[in-house]
Amino acid sequence: MLNRFLLLFVMIGVGDIAVAQDSLNVHHLFNWQDTTLPIGDGGLQNRYNEVWGYAANGREYAIIGSTTGMHFFDVTEPTLTVQVDHVPGRFGGAGLVHRDMRVYADHLFVVCDEGPSSLQVMDLRYLPDSVHVVYDDNTLLARAHNIEIDTVNARMYTCGGSSQFSIYSIADPASPELLMDCEAYFPWWSNAIGYVHDCFVRDNIVWLNDQDALHVVDFNDVENPVIIGALTSYPDQGYNHSGWMNDVGTLYVMADETHGSPLKLIDATDPLDLNIISTLTSGVDPTSIAHNPFFTGDRVHVAYYYDGYWLWDASNPELPELLGYYDTNLAPNANGFRGAWGVYPYLPSGNILVSDLQTGLWVLAYDAPTGIQPASGPPPFRIAPTLTTGSIRVQTFKEEHTALPIEVINATGAIVRSFTLAAVNSMELDLSDLADGSYLITVGKGSDRYTQRVIKSSAR
Repeated sequence: MLNRFLLLFVMIGVGDIAVAQDSLNVHHLFNWQDTTLPIGDGGLQNRYNEVWGYAANGREYAIIGSTTGMHFFDVTEPTLTVQVDHVPGRFGGAGLVHRDMRVYADHLFVVCDEGPSSLQVMDLRYLPDSVHVVYDDNTLLARAHNIEIDTVNARMYTCGGSSQFSIYSIADPASPELLMDCEAYFPWWSNAIGYVHDCFVRDNIVWLNDQDALHVVDFNDVENPVIIGALTSYPDQGYNHSGWMNDVGTLYVMADETHGSPLKLIDATDPLDLNIISTLTSGVDPTSIAHNPFFTGDRVHVAYYYDGYWLWDASNPELPELLGYYDTNLAPNANGFRGAWGVYPYLPSGNILVSDLQTGLWVLAYDAPTGIQPASGPPPFRIAPTLTTGSIRVQTFKEEHTALPIEVINATGAIVRSFTLAAVNSMELDLSDLADGSYLITVGKGSDRYTQRVIKSSAR
């Protein structure tokens, strides 16, 4: 077990990074980088790759891959993040670019697509104390590019690598078993589908991102799969990289890993009739690349090379609405690959995990737009501290003022507290009974309304 230690911000605090990074309605809670990790590829200058999350017993964890292995962080209190363990990969260092991971039944499944690697399975039930490796073997597979897990049917699907597209039973996580190697077993597979880069699976129906097309395959009978849908030609077609389905199964978001190619929102109600409803793009630069998208409800979360984390509302898929973004990498856009690689938006807190090839692990928070604009000119008030366990002081610098309304607004835009600053110079606000998170404190009204963001954390 790695001795736990408190990760410091290296004095680049929340406010300092917020000024430096380009953002809209999203702010950073934590960033971890380790410049002692080896560079994997000289051109990419990468140290990090995929990110995933895990929650149990009221605590939240971030899991990020690197050129040395897997790093586990307790991010329950993002400003007090702790690295709780590190598990080396069988292969690492120079030449390492890709690791991928998923969680099933409190176990983490990890693959790598370089070197003499292996399938690793790690028991997470001992966290936050430690992570236990219960399987590390290259007999079933030495390498894989991506994996996906059907949690209902305890199946793991591997894409690319040494065994290409294959299916495994993980009913016993510590003893995975091969069910089917599609390219080896089905003569028609190579011509009909070919190399599969990534996939999305739900209840034995698999959506295959196979470079130049999208195929939908029914694997209820692993020995007799049936292609039930395909999208082989579409506008702004590029390298079909990855995709994700919304909860109700009506929308599929697809990312082409090609410079300037937009995300596609696809009507998924009938696999026999797949149609692109609309497209999404950061619009930052012609070299921008969407890498990995995910759905939570109607929201589309995307890790965007160069451009960071992006968030859209697709409740109206014909007119999706941009909600926010946060650039995790200040490198200028170019004809290469830099920046955000993965995103995990499923923590119970709503905090978002992002991995960046060069800048490591990020914990972000989305702030619902409130329409509040700060007043122009010097601030007439001081609201402090901005990180508090419950007490906030509002102080006015106006020589004369009438009674002023004070509102506390949560991340959904709801007013959760109201106060009145009477004809006095300062007032203490008690927020100790509010849930931990980000809030806006507003003083005044109309054009004289002053706003300050604060983070409430019960950690001491």
